[in-house]
Amino acid sequence: MEGIMIERILDFLNDIKHKGGRFFIEAEGKPGAMNKFIDEYNRKHTPAITINSEGIIVLKDDANKWALELRLYVPITPPADIAHLFGGNRIYKTEYSYRLNDNSIIRELFNNNCKIGLN
Repeated sequence: MEGIMIERILDFLNDIKHKGGRFFIEAEGKPGAMNKFIDEYNRKHTPAITINSEGIIVLKDDANKWALELRLYVPITPPADIAHLFGGNRIYKTEYSYRLNDNSIIRELFNNNCKIGLN
């Protein structure tokens, strides 16, 4: 089931790009979690990212955040079969109407040529 869902999300993201649109992926976390994520990301994916890369948000150590959070932002309404995965987005990146917060799905997107930052 998850493989089919990833395929549908990738189809949706490719459709956005084919229509001239963009989507954005960001990572947010405390320094320890972020450094671990960056090391892991750079071992598996290119181009390499740093703490200063687009899409990387490093919180202060005392932030009320348990773990790393990955977010996918899209500018258009997702198709009905995957819409339940996305929530409305009014707070973070206002230029994108919908947001998906699912670390496992987004990590799978990285394995399918998506990257941190603007895609």
